[in-house]
Amino acid sequence: NKHGYIQTDPETLATNIPGVYAGGDIVTGAATVIAAMGAGKKAARHMMDYCREKYGRP
Repeated sequence: NKHGYIQTDPETLATNIPGVYAGGDIVTGAATVIAAMGAGKKAARHMMDYCREKYGRP
């Protein structure tokens, strides 16, 4: 975006590139470690969903 951060879907943290997710400071700007860890967990959950749908694996 105009501030140099990566834009993502706020629910899934997916970028506009299929299969690419982002979270933490690169999305929100400087925040706490706790917030960055939460974003990482959220993104990881949605990455797993994406891979399951795309590749049909558990």
